[in-house]
Amino acid sequence: MTGDWRDFRPAIWLAMLGVVAMLLISPFYLGAALIGAAIGVAFKVHQARRRAARRGPPAG
Repeated sequence: MTGDWRDFRPAIWLAMLGVVAMLLISPFYLGAALIGAAIGVAFKVHQARRRAARRGPPAG
């Protein structure tokens, strides 16, 4: 984990793909699935960052 916005890049890309899919594909729920996946990935990244902060800086 780098500790900046780059940690959230997978979630950002999934959200962008979801918006594109919602605009271009007729059943909007296909894009909504990608947006939901982006939210899930962002949640996992946030949890990992919290765990890393609780653990403290790496020794060495």
